[in-house]
Amino acid sequence: YNGVDLEKFTNKNITHTHDVFTMIIVANLFAYKGHVDLLHALAAIKAELPKKWRLLCVGKDAGMKKQLQALTNRLKLADHIEWLGERSDVPSLLSCADMGVLCSHEEGFSNSILENMAMGLPMVVTDVGGNAEAVWDGVHGLVVPPKNPTQLAQAILTLAHDEKLRQRMATAAHERARQCFSLEGCVHQYEMQYAALLTAPLCENSETTQN
Repeated sequence: YNGVDLEKFTNKNITHTHDVFTMIIVANLFAYKGHVDLLHALAAIKAELPKKWRLLCVGKDAGMKKQLQALTNRLKLADHIEWLGERSDVPSLLSCADMGVLCSHEEGFSNSILENMAMGLPMVVTDVGGNAEAVWDGVHGLVVPPKNPTQLAQAILTLAHDEKLRQRMATAAHERARQCFSLEGCVHQYEMQYAALLTAPLCENSETTQN
């Protein structure tokens, strides 16, 4: 597993209570990151979300920003969406949020998810790559199918309307990150893997191959 610097990303107080209900997505603006799905999901439920809400979009423009901003305007979401671009203060931005979202169509094992979890944020993620390995559905957040704005919207609403559920998942996410996704733990696993390779016996046909 990947690892993150827990000291950098761990919020000392994981009780998130803000005047504005804040969601955050940390993902560069590629089509496969699913921002279009997220905007359509939010448009479908905007009347059901808390009166004051916002989405922080953190990530460099990979060619999608103008298209996404135009869609935001068409869906009448412009007052709620903040396009923050590439940032060096991601931990501070995460600490301002009540929940995290990653709605990609494809992933490896996302550091963004691990950083959100370390900060004590409940997550809504799509079931691609290693997302559902990091975030256990119903425990650390909610896992939904990719490319499905309807189920994405319902998952967001579930967390938006249930503060106790968010807090329970936040605590579980924080603990899982601490136990499984530290940078030190990642390095240790690599060291063990390399040590095992160095001490492993040569394969049976190695002498034949060398001759």
